[in-house]
Amino acid sequence: MVYSNLKAIYANIAPCNALKPFVLNYSILSFNTNQLERSWPCYSGPEMCLLCFIKALPTGMPFPQAAFYEHKLQRIWLKGLFTDFCGNWKFKGEYTIFRIHFTPTGFHSLFQLSLREFTNKIVAAQTVFGNEISCYAEDLQQAQTIANMAALTDEFLTTYLIPKKATAANNAIAKASHTMLDANGSVPIEQHASLANMSLRNFERKFRQQVGTSPKIFCRLLRFNRAIHNKLTIPDKCWTSIALECDYYDQMHMIRDFKKFAGSSPTQLFENSALPILHLENIKREFN
Repeated sequence: MVYSNLKAIYANIAPCNALKPFVLNYSILSFNTNQLERSWPCYSGPEMCLLCFIKALPTGMPFPQAAFYEHKLQRIWLKGLFTDFCGNWKFKGEYTIFRIHFTPTGFHSLFQLSLREFTNKIVAAQTVFGNEISCYAEDLQQAQTIANMAALTDEFLTTYLIPKKATAANNAIAKASHTMLDANGSVPIEQHASLANMSLRNFERKFRQQVGTSPKIFCRLLRFNRAIHNKLTIPDKCWTSIALECDYYDQMHMIRDFKKFAGSSPTQLFENSALPILHLENIKREFN
């Protein structure tokens, strides 16, 4: 097995208490390609996220070239759920990427926008938030630590927070999606619909609107991302063990998900894409 010699530091920190129904965490990813161009598949996490490139900008993004060159100087982006592989990110230089990980229904609850509109898309954040988001991105660039970035992000997001939205973030679909996260997608969808007191059809319709994809695909994304995280943090762990730990029936089921979401088998992904080895840090948040 060939692994990348590229190492990355990945740190995460919690949002303020008022935003926890909407935001899983904030994270920062730092790495340097040493002037070599690196290409990584754009696979999806199980949640909507906002990305801000603090230092270098990507040299390529997973959408049509014309659209990339139209927006290539944009520093901040909204990334929806990707339910199929659609291309690669390309990087060259020194990167610090700040990310807001929304809860599965958090973006919908906070901004009252259907996540189906963002599925399989990366959108310049300014098209949704206007010039205000550019000012926020400039403030992030001036911040010295992830704690400073978290405080700025709390301030930015709480301007959208009203009590009614906090109630919406605790609805039946939000509860179901959190249960799926906790169970790594192993509980039957029919059971979630029953607990939500909905018909299966109504449950799936509302889930697509608030989360951005079907409950079944969402659960597959959970298992897939857990497998990726497992390998990035413990590179010597074998794929058979990872498949069992991530609740796959067998290794072939895991391979099928990798081909759908990342465009290649697990072995090919790590041999051909030069994915970085992650050093993880959990930053404790101190509030006044």
